[in-house]
Amino acid sequence: MKIAILGPTHKSFIGSFLPNYNQDQLPDGYFGAPFMGTIISELLNRNYEVIAITTTVELGGNYTIKEFSYKNFKWIVVPSRKHSFRFNGSKLGKIVDFYSFERKMLKKTIFETNPDFLHAFWSYEFASAVVNFPKPQLVTIEDNAIVVLLFFKNFYRFCRLLMSEWTLRKVKFASTVSPYMISYAKKRCENVKVIPNPTKIEFSQEQIKLSIEKRLSSIATPRFIMIFNGWDKRKNGYEALKAFKLFKQNSHKATLHLYGYGTEMNGLAYKDAKTLSLSDVYFNGPVSHDILIDAIQSSHLLIHPALEESFGVVLIEAMSYGVIPIGGAKSGGVPWVINDDSLLVDVSDYREIKLKIDELLVEDYYKKTAFNVYKNTISRFSSKSVIDQYEEYYKEILEKWN
Repeated sequence: MKIAILGPTHKSFIGSFLPNYNQDQLPDGYFGAPFMGTIISELLNRNYEVIAITTTVELGGNYTIKEFSYKNFKWIVVPSRKHSFRFNGSKLGKIVDFYSFERKMLKKTIFETNPDFLHAFWSYEFASAVVNFPKPQLVTIEDNAIVVLLFFKNFYRFCRLLMSEWTLRKVKFASTVSPYMISYAKKRCENVKVIPNPTKIEFSQEQIKLSIEKRLSSIATPRFIMIFNGWDKRKNGYEALKAFKLFKQNSHKATLHLYGYGTEMNGLAYKDAKTLSLSDVYFNGPVSHDILIDAIQSSHLLIHPALEESFGVVLIEAMSYGVIPIGGAKSGGVPWVINDDSLLVDVSDYREIKLKIDELLVEDYYKKTAFNVYKNTISRFSSKSVIDQYEEYYKEILEKWN
């Protein structure tokens, strides 16, 4: 079957599917969703013909569609306007016309490639490009646009909400990523199933045990990691910085490593850390997925202070390496993903985060808990488990489509 996957894909992980191209020959693509590469990889391993369709910001007025292929994989990159409100040369800001140009280009690409099945991620431009096509299709709802608007009260997010509401009411078959999201999805779509995001399981149980032992040998100089797609109220990073400051009063050798948008040197996180007079904080900004994975593996704890998440891919990535996460007890889908109440706190209170760090950095408890989070991940979020669920749903959709 020829399947089109529409969603954010970036050359940092797509490049591995295109060994006949150098990285610098590829456009950037759309940053921020490396789990899409995990899905594509598993589908290719199952002998699907995969067409990954994404967008990238145009450069120098170049609005041509770019296509790259190798064996049974094709990556198609559709140009997107850079500015949301301002004019882009002679073109309107993209939110002003609800991504009309981008949706038109995505539809053109779908029509020309003629896939047997369409699978779009998120409920915005990618989903709205497929809903009127007379082909079997699935839309995976990755976030709740209403909740996002409550955290980001601006006109851009309001328009994104309108796009999502219009699109979802046309969706016949949907999936969403956690039980937290199910009521939102079912109010808008005819058929909905919960299918989580996946992660690739790189190591065996024995390898993970050795990795945990290695980390235990340096637990007196703990290394913490936080990963953000934006430094904002919803991600709640400032509260975690305060927790780290409190922890540092008793553990001067601890370090905190920040990754993702907003954590660049001299960025928003840097300014907050400076306000708190924090030391031993390292600001890395957005990095490629392989660098991020290396950073996760060398960390003792992932601190995940988000107030709301529909899922939390960084959680399953960390847990797949036996790295223990601390998450919010009331943070949307986070408790379901972590699946261990002993790792959940009120993340709006930095003192609770600090107390949980203290509790976890005890050798025997750390060792047991680290292995348990790994087992949780391989049983529920492995690429094999998730794509098995998608395949069953694909079959159901194909049977019921007409």
